[in-house]
Amino acid sequence: MKKTNNVLILLLSVFISSLFGCTNVAELSPEIDSTAPSTNATLTLTGQWLTDGNGGGIIDPQPSGLTMWQEQLVMISDASANDGQVKRLHFIDPTSAQRKTLSPIYQISPNLTQSCFNQYLLSKPDLEALVKDPSEPNSFITVTEDASVLGKLTQECQVAFRDTHSTIYPTVLVRLRWDGTQLWVTGVRAVQFPVNAQIGNTPNDGVEGLSIDGNTLFIALEKDVNYRARIFSTVLDEQFWADSGFVSVVDSTFMIPELNHPDQRPVPHPINGTDIFEYQGSKWLLSAARNDNQLWLIDIAKKRPTKVVDLKFMAPTKIGTGPAPVDCPAFTLMDNASLEGVAVANGKVYLVNDPWKRNYWKNILCEATRPAYAEHMNGLLFTTSVVELFRHTRDMSAE
Repeated sequence: MKKTNNVLILLLSVFISSLFGCTNVAELSPEIDSTAPSTNATLTLTGQWLTDGNGGGIIDPQPSGLTMWQEQLVMISDASANDGQVKRLHFIDPTSAQRKTLSPIYQISPNLTQSCFNQYLLSKPDLEALVKDPSEPNSFITVTEDASVLGKLTQECQVAFRDTHSTIYPTVLVRLRWDGTQLWVTGVRAVQFPVNAQIGNTPNDGVEGLSIDGNTLFIALEKDVNYRARIFSTVLDEQFWADSGFVSVVDSTFMIPELNHPDQRPVPHPINGTDIFEYQGSKWLLSAARNDNQLWLIDIAKKRPTKVVDLKFMAPTKIGTGPAPVDCPAFTLMDNASLEGVAVANGKVYLVNDPWKRNYWKNILCEATRPAYAEHMNGLLFTTSVVELFRHTRDMSAE
């Protein structure tokens, strides 16, 4: 009887649809089971090209940091980007990957005119990572890398900031404030690493990830002298930006994946972007390992093993508002993506890549994409969900 009723209901639905000229009956998606076991399969992400306000690709943005603010993604470029992209914030629509606003180049706030680091900040600083500052509604925190190339310190400043226990020229945390018209540098703090941390004087392998949990700032180092990624932390108290001296950081002792050659020599296995999110009652630090095409999920409470997600990246062959290329598939598999920006918000994960100029041309499988890869170094935005991440994890202990 139940089967007969179902048939009658189906026939009735089709009859009613035909009366109103509707031939498509909406399908209900199955509910997501967030407790489903991991597939242990590689997660394939399909990207969207970053575009400017006119719908064309953004020329050589070299994204190095990403965060969510007021339902927009905010991105920052590193020093290898086109001159028109640096020392600014890029405000990106998370749905379309289109840049809606490009801030002017930042200015130094009047209260910082005597800062030891103004000379470097006013040159072409290598700004890496970006996170929303929880203490001010329109402020962000970024960090400098590779300052030893352009950064100069007075004799007095050299004495004050010589004990970095890392690079000769200090790593500097920088607070930026966006007032809707102008971008300002409103705070600078030099970082002092633990004396025995073995960070090394390798400025281009410095801090690449910033993330915040409450009043704790996590500072992710690309690699130390042993080629191992490290995560340090410090407390963002009320006087943090008022202090002009060093900010000391401590090792978080998180469980971070490591790789070794057969002869046990460590190999570069870096962190290049981070963010923090909560899932099923636990807080996780999500890290991008660009060299390995992986994401790492690190339990902040250190109760669960670190989880690894293997990634593949697909890119559209159609770029911006231009026509779709002839004799090309709609998407091609990328040989090299190089993630650097990570942001998690509202259950979604946003990832942006930093085109590696030495390898980006290897993505050319369709000749129509040559300008994007080989000339313009266009970046892409990849989006997935937190649930999908956990469906594709494997425990670090299983490696």
